[in-house]
Amino acid sequence: MHSGASRPTGPRLPLGTPQGERRIRLTLGLSVLAAMATAGMFVAVGGLIDDGVRLPLVLAAALLGLVAIAATVGGQYLSLTGARREERPLRERLLRRWWDGAPDERDHDSAGSTVGLLTESVERVTVFRQTFLGPMIGTALGPFAVLVVLAVFVDPLSAGLLALALPVIPLTVRGFTQAFRKVSGASRRARAQLANRYLESIQGLETITVLGAAPRVEADLAEVGEANRQATMRLLARNQLVLFVTDAVFSLGAVTASVVLAAWRLEGGAITVGEAMALVLSAILLLAPLDMIGSFFYIGMSGQASQRAMRRFLAGPPSTGRRRAEPVPATTGSHGVEVAGADLGYRGRPVVHGASLDLPAGGFAAVLGPSGSGKSTLVRALKGDLVPLSGRVVVDGVTLTAETQDSVRAASALVAQTTWLFTGTLADNLRLVRPEATDDDLWRALDLVDLAGFVRRTPLGLDTQVGEKGHALSGGQAQRLALARAFLSGRKLLLLDEPTSQVDLHSEQAIVRALAELADDHTIVLVTHRPSTAEHATSRWTMAGGILTKEDTHV
Repeated sequence: MHSGASRPTGPRLPLGTPQGERRIRLTLGLSVLAAMATAGMFVAVGGLIDDGVRLPLVLAAALLGLVAIAATVGGQYLSLTGARREERPLRERLLRRWWDGAPDERDHDSAGSTVGLLTESVERVTVFRQTFLGPMIGTALGPFAVLVVLAVFVDPLSAGLLALALPVIPLTVRGFTQAFRKVSGASRRARAQLANRYLESIQGLETITVLGAAPRVEADLAEVGEANRQATMRLLARNQLVLFVTDAVFSLGAVTASVVLAAWRLEGGAITVGEAMALVLSAILLLAPLDMIGSFFYIGMSGQASQRAMRRFLAGPPSTGRRRAEPVPATTGSHGVEVAGADLGYRGRPVVHGASLDLPAGGFAAVLGPSGSGKSTLVRALKGDLVPLSGRVVVDGVTLTAETQDSVRAASALVAQTTWLFTGTLADNLRLVRPEATDDDLWRALDLVDLAGFVRRTPLGLDTQVGEKGHALSGGQAQRLALARAFLSGRKLLLLDEPTSQVDLHSEQAIVRALAELADDHTIVLVTHRPSTAEHATSRWTMAGGILTKEDTHV
C-alpha cells in the first residue's frame, strides 16, 4: 500500500470478524476429526483383514468413513462460504480506515494501490484465512491425532518412531516461508503498481488521446505489465521447486519409511498383517501437511503478503474519527469565507503560498488565473477536502481541520469543471442533493439557469433519461444542470471551479446571468481563467504561481 517505511504494527491486528474466527477454529477441528476418523477406519479395515468379516468391524469402518467424509465436506463448505461472507466487512473496514485517515495520507496513497487493496488483496486475504489457514493448521495437528490412534490401536513403538519425523514438516514450511517472503512481497507490489498505472491511464484517457500520448502510455503499461509477469513467474518458479522437494524427498521418503517400519514390526511379530496395513495407510495421512505446501505459494504466500499490507495500513496514524466539531468563532459572518496566511498543497508540499482572502456573507469573489496556478487547490480547501498545511481556512464560521471537514463540506455546494451526472432521469440527478424536493422546486432551479425551456420541449420533461457523464445533454446543458443542482441544495455558499471552461458562448452567457441572480442571496467564490465569466463579481483576485493577490478595482 505504501512505498515508504513500514509502520510499526504493535499487537497484531485481527482482520476477520468474530464469526470468521469461529469458522477458522471449526474448520481446524473438522480437519483433525477427519484425520482421526480416517485413521480409525484404516484400523477397522485392518481388523477385517485379520479376523474376517465381522458386523461390528464393518459398521465401525462404515461409520468412521462417513464421519471422515462429513467432516471433510463440512470443512470445505465452511471455508468457501466463509470466504465470501468475510469480504464485505473487511472491505468496509479498510474503506472506513482510508476515509477516516488524514487528507495528506489519502493523497499519499495512489488510487491504484487503494483499489488493489480493496479488491484483489481482500479476496486473497479472505481466501487465505477461510479456505487455507484453518485446514492448514488442522492438517498440521492431524498427524499427531493419527499417531495417537496408531499408538492406542496398533503399535506404540511405531507411532513413536513416526513422531520423530513430524517436526520436519513444520520446519520445512517455516523455512520456505522465510526463504520466499521477499519474492511474494515483490509480486504483490508489482500487481499494485500495474493496477495504479492502469487506473491512472483510464482516468486520463481523454487527455491522453487528445495529446497523442497513447503510444507512450501503451509502452509504459506494457513495461509495467512485463514487470508484473516476471514477478509472478518468479513466485511460480519457487512454487515448482517446493513441489519437487516435497514430492521427491519427503513424500517418497515417508512412504518408504512407513513400509520398512511396518515390515520390520510384522517380521518381529509385534503387529499383525492387518495392523501393518493400517500402519502403512495411516502413515500416508502424515503427509497431508506436505500436500498443503504445494498450494501454499498460490494462496498462503500471497495471502500473507496482503495481510501484512493491510495490517500496516490499518495500524497507520490514528484516524480522525470524522467527529463533527462545534463551529469555531471566526471574523466572517454567516456563510462567509476567510483564508488567512494559508499554505495549501499535497503530501506536505505547498501549491498555494500564504493565501489570504476575506469574503463576507453575500459577497461574490472571482479568482482569475491560468490553468495550473493553484485555483482548484484553493477551491478544494474551501470545500473542506484539503486541510491547510499552515495558516487558517474558515468557512461559515467553522475553522477547517481534520476533525471539522464534514461541517465545512456541509456548508457549501460545489460546481466543478467536470460535471458528474448519473444514469437516471433529470429529476433523479437534481434530487441527489434534496430527495424531498417537489417538481415545482426542480422547475424553479432549472428556470434559474435558463434550462427549463429546453426540458419542457423534451417529450418526457423531468423524466428525460440522462446517461453517465451527461450523455443526451450538451456540455453547456450539463454544466447548467449541475449549477441548478447546487442551487437546489439550499446551501448559501457556492463554489464554482471553472464552470464555463467546457461550454459554448451561449451557455456561458446563461451561466453568467444565473450567477448574477444567485449573487443576490448567495455567497459565491468563482475560479476561472475567463474574465467574462466574472463580470458580476464584487471583488476580484488573481492567482499566479500559487500566489493569491487582490485586484485594486471592482468590476
